[in-house]
Amino acid sequence: MSQIAFTRLPVDLFPNITVPAITVATSYSGASPEDVERTVTYPIEQAVTRVAGVQQINSTSRRGSSSVQVWFDWGADLNVAEVEIIQNVQRIARSLPDGVSQPSVLKFDISNIPVAQVVVSAPGMDARQLYQLSTDTIEPQLERLPGVSQAFVNGGLVRQFNINVDPQRLAAVGLSLQDVDTAVRRYNALIPSGSLRNAEIDFQLMVPTSLEDVNAIRQVVLAAKNGVPVHIADIADVQDAAADRTQIVKVDGQPGITVSVARQPGANIVDVVDALRAAVPRLTGLPQGVALRIAFDQSGYIRAAIDSLTREALTGALLTFLVILAFLPNLWNLFIIGVGLPLSVATALILLYFTGQTLNVFTLGGLTLALGRLVDDAIVVRENITRHLARPGTPVVQAVLDATHEVGTAVFASTATTIAVFFPVVFLTGVARRLFVPMALTIVFAMAASYLVSMTIDPVLSIRFLRARKTDEEEEKRQGTVGRMMAPLERSSERMLNRLDAAYQRILELALQRRRWVLVGITVLFAVSMYAARYIGSEFFPATDESQFSITVQEPQGTAVQITSAAAEEVAGIVQQVLPRQSITTVTTNAGVPAGGIGFGANQGPNFAQVSVRLVPPTQRNASTDELAARVRRALDGKFPGVQFFVSIGGLQRNIVNIGAAAPIDVQVLGYDQTVAQQLAAQVAGTVSMTQGTADVRINPRGQYPAFTVRIDNDKAALLGLSPTAVAGAITMAMSGNAGTASQLIDPYTGAQYGIVTRLMDRYRTHPEDLANVPLVTLADPLTGGGASSAGRTPILLRDVAKVSLSSEPLQISRKNQQRVIDVTANVVNRPLGAVSAEIVQRLDRISWPAGFTYYMAGQTEQQQGAFGSLGLAGALALMLVYMIMASQFQSLVDPFVIMFTVPLGLIGVVWMLLLTHVTLSIVSFMGVITMVGIVVSNGILLVDYANRLQDRGLAPYDAVVQAGRMRLRPILMTALATILGMIPMALGLGEGSETNTPLARTVIGGLSVSTFLTLFLIPILYVLFERRGHRHDRAGG
Repeated sequence: MSQIAFTRLPVDLFPNITVPAITVATSYSGASPEDVERTVTYPIEQAVTRVAGVQQINSTSRRGSSSVQVWFDWGADLNVAEVEIIQNVQRIARSLPDGVSQPSVLKFDISNIPVAQVVVSAPGMDARQLYQLSTDTIEPQLERLPGVSQAFVNGGLVRQFNINVDPQRLAAVGLSLQDVDTAVRRYNALIPSGSLRNAEIDFQLMVPTSLEDVNAIRQVVLAAKNGVPVHIADIADVQDAAADRTQIVKVDGQPGITVSVARQPGANIVDVVDALRAAVPRLTGLPQGVALRIAFDQSGYIRAAIDSLTREALTGALLTFLVILAFLPNLWNLFIIGVGLPLSVATALILLYFTGQTLNVFTLGGLTLALGRLVDDAIVVRENITRHLARPGTPVVQAVLDATHEVGTAVFASTATTIAVFFPVVFLTGVARRLFVPMALTIVFAMAASYLVSMTIDPVLSIRFLRARKTDEEEEKRQGTVGRMMAPLERSSERMLNRLDAAYQRILELALQRRRWVLVGITVLFAVSMYAARYIGSEFFPATDESQFSITVQEPQGTAVQITSAAAEEVAGIVQQVLPRQSITTVTTNAGVPAGGIGFGANQGPNFAQVSVRLVPPTQRNASTDELAARVRRALDGKFPGVQFFVSIGGLQRNIVNIGAAAPIDVQVLGYDQTVAQQLAAQVAGTVSMTQGTADVRINPRGQYPAFTVRIDNDKAALLGLSPTAVAGAITMAMSGNAGTASQLIDPYTGAQYGIVTRLMDRYRTHPEDLANVPLVTLADPLTGGGASSAGRTPILLRDVAKVSLSSEPLQISRKNQQRVIDVTANVVNRPLGAVSAEIVQRLDRISWPAGFTYYMAGQTEQQQGAFGSLGLAGALALMLVYMIMASQFQSLVDPFVIMFTVPLGLIGVVWMLLLTHVTLSIVSFMGVITMVGIVVSNGILLVDYANRLQDRGLAPYDAVVQAGRMRLRPILMTALATILGMIPMALGLGEGSETNTPLARTVIGGLSVSTFLTLFLIPILYVLFERRGHRHDRAGG
């Protein structure tokens, strides 16, 4: 059953994460960012504010579009929230201006992050043909693959039929651009024609009224002049061409097309990529010479991470068994423990399957972490059974039962405390909860199974296979050849351990005699350690090497996509110059945005580009991704004046962990006046730049977008029969075309639809002065009363009714909780995030902020503060639960208090381990501290429980604790060493993708190592001090 569960567990990088965000997207063609903010974004923000559970509202208003992102509590029911948002938005939809599209409500899904990218190339095809092939043939086949939700094409040119009108010829026939567009629509209408019936046959009537090619468009009749029809060909050049280029993609310097593939929610990334790899060579309908290759996929990193963690778990299990062999060199003991370990792991896997978890770096990390702890219960029981069987004349059954009962309380308490520390994980918030709850479940399942196995199967197997101890000769004879081979090792181990027991007893008695000095020494060590903790850096999440990084290129506002692409290509060339060629697999540049939307990319306009660098795995290169990216950053410094760069290191893991965070450092400048806000943002950017450890500082949005303002004289326009709406529509059609509302030409062979766009010829819409000469739509001619013919119709130009002036507008207006915001973002290099953030805050507090303006630290800084706060609460609750469990188990408030001193001892080890291994305090290492709390108290429980039993038999506290220390030394050392050695492979983090759990393992190892050593002396001292004051008598009497 466990094998079935293991094979059916979905494989993923991280646990399933549902992002609590819903986006309301709306388009308002032609509207400026200010108009979009005022008339669309603001009403929608007001509407969604009334939805229950809203935590934060972010919005972006761009020219022609509005996006409002609503964030909820993690764990909120997004289906209910989505319904409420739809209802509230529909209530205000009628009050939105004419021309505003129906708002779309979309839930953010992390599965939309592409899991693979396919590169399409063909030497004999141009960009338009390649795009058409990709969208018509390749994309649909990829979207039919199991587990694929969407395939999105980037690059190329979109096929489009352009009617490029000559304004002079148009004026000569007395027509307007609107007349041309109206005629195209009349000739391209699909009108049902009915049928003709008689007594014998029923005929269907067919009247072809749709346009099917360029010639058909050219022959469309616009009007009649002097009895002669005027066709579109008479006033315009009609081309089967392409839409204006808005995006340029190049792969390794060559123009190409990329198809990004996203998976369905819950789909297995590895399975999706496997299906994609199998399907790409078998795609049908591809012309000769078309080549497809998968430039990158996320499954490689996931496979490597899972394989690394699996190897670490197996290595840890082997080291654990070596510990057992060193202390209990008996094959039957190894066999019994060896049976229990896989049973516990199998139980955990089965429960993970039925609770809907995935096999990821955190659940596997939990199993690896639990491996050493899984044998702890079995070790304690096994060691005690072995000791009882060594007593002469003891029946096997009685010895096994007595031994199991004797340690039953301690084993239950230690297991319960280890499990209990993970219950407060449910109080975590944000991404931390989604990451650590599955890990906690894995450990809880495995630990609970381990306890049941050690208390049931372990004793049964002991009765079946073990015998009471006899003389060495009889024992060797009974165990056979293998037993005789193991006998020398067993005797040698026993002698060594006996010497260790005696040495420990002598040191312990000395420590008890000089307990004041020991207490002072430990107190000083703790104080020094807490002081040293100040030098431990902090960050949100540990860095990993995903073998990829990207460079965001941000040109000044208004830069054409061709210029941006050229700059991106220069950057790509620098990347290939400064990095070893053998370390690079692919360099892709993506400038601008896809036609009609932003798609999967991070580009916000034609002045943005992404340079994506894919590297070989870490084992095949001599430098880390961080080091290689740093080389590129240094090479770009000062090379491109006026251009901003931002280097993002990582891939899928970075995107998941940093959901909602624009960058490690994100200072949000809040205030209404955009001019003042931009000045403050520039001041903040300078402050951030001066802070040690920052890089890639940029302002977003930056500056103003160049624009022309058209101020209409309404009186003149009205006298000429023109409304402001008609003037604006004519400008849009003349300069940009009617692409958003264009009539569609349907390909008779493929059924694909292509826009028929009417606009002025390129040479009449290129220069600023061309704007004043735009011919306007004439609704009526009051001077002549001219009708459809050209006679009496006078062309009205824009300059006749308006003035045109050079101005500017913001590229976008961002808002947070209904306040305008400008982001100043930066990366953190060679310094912990916490230290950099703290220094920036100190510097910003010295700035004189005008009334109505303030700042807010967002980004990973905000995530870190929230996560550390919830982890601190979880840690406090874990301590309370551990104390309460021990109090109920020991029926005393003093004994648990004594045992709890193991926790600060563990903190000593944590501090020095993090300092010496240069590990920061992150949410992963913080979780390691919480895990350590449940583990380190186990040693104290074993010691105090047995000392109490000896006191119950009549021994004095001093004698009881000395004897308990000697008798429990072996199980304490065995369990500690088993746990520590079991986690060493994880702590080394040598495998690709295994770095995520390295801080957790090092934290636990450091805390457990120091705590185990000091516990063997501090707990006996405290026990004697408290028990001599009569607490033991009070408890027993109670």
